[in-house]
Amino acid sequence: MASDRRRKLPSLAMVRRVKSPVADVFSAWTQPDLIAQWLAPGSCIVNAVSLDVREGGEYSIEGQDPAGEAYVISGSYCEVIPNRRLAMTWSYNGPASALKGSPSLVIADFRTLGEASTELTVTHEKISTAFASDLNKRNWIVCLDNLAAILQPYVNREGPAKLAAVNGFYRDSHRKWQDEFKVRAMADRLRDTGVKPALTASDAAFIAHQNMFFLATADAEGRPSCSYKGGARGFVGVLDETTLAFPSYDGNGMFLSVGNLSENAHVALLFIDFERQARLRICGTAEASKDDRLLKRYPGAELIIRINIRNVFSNCPRYIHKMEMVEESAFVPDGRHPTPIAEWKRLAEFADVLLEKDAHAAGEETDLDKAFNRNSS
Repeated sequence: MASDRRRKLPSLAMVRRVKSPVADVFSAWTQPDLIAQWLAPGSCIVNAVSLDVREGGEYSIEGQDPAGEAYVISGSYCEVIPNRRLAMTWSYNGPASALKGSPSLVIADFRTLGEASTELTVTHEKISTAFASDLNKRNWIVCLDNLAAILQPYVNREGPAKLAAVNGFYRDSHRKWQDEFKVRAMADRLRDTGVKPALTASDAAFIAHQNMFFLATADAEGRPSCSYKGGARGFVGVLDETTLAFPSYDGNGMFLSVGNLSENAHVALLFIDFERQARLRICGTAEASKDDRLLKRYPGAELIIRINIRNVFSNCPRYIHKMEMVEESAFVPDGRHPTPIAEWKRLAEFADVLLEKDAHAAGEETDLDKAFNRNSS
């Protein structure tokens, strides 16, 4: 009966060729300090690893996702054959509810291909749902990239997507200053282990928690513009691991960001969670549309901006000031209540250029600093 259940549950298998001796690859699975460096998908951080590598021995990996939420992966070893096989039960306890469930089974098989090359096969069986299988696959892909990086940091990682994400990441101008301060090796390691071509499940969870980000665009001549974009929590939608979408609401009518996109599609997004002191950076290309089918998802939206992700990476959070969220802006459309009129539209100097829908707001105010919340009082 148990074997029938196992056949019905989703499973996945991945084969990697690692340019390191089999003993080194096996050690990366059995030494706490090495596991902490690679068994952390995306921008997760491993805080503690406890291992008792013997049949019946238990292990525990305590980590923190980019949103600051703690998680634990734990289980026990079912089979330990040095330099040949590790089999262990696998249980996740943390904020990603899709990864929770009955214990699954992870098997790592090691086969030597020569003095400095190993074939690693990772099988993850008895996964609770197909969705969990997909999330686990994405996480394993990133982790195995990390594994290759710590064993052979300067060898190109397998897979065109990873190579595309890191290829050309630094330009000569970056290298000049890296060399000036003697940090090129550190910069390379951060790139090789942190830059990825797609969102992980934890990245998606982090974005879903945010209600603002900064958007950088440039025109055809490279003149930049940086805009604050705000909305209700989760207003940036994760359509898939390489696509984001967000609404453009009624603004000041300048259309600086959207206009730039028509000349230069390259963009950069910076998400900052000031409460948790964490950030995530995304680079890619963007396009705006007033006919996008997602418009119906966002009441009051004039346009939908879709982002095609080129790379994703996190930054050191140490200089992020810790601030507390008081309330979201009352101006964010919710489809249930009328959206207030922006105070600057009540200024006398704009009375004759207001759209018909805002004409009732025309006033005689003259204090520009007050209208833009920049008065000193």
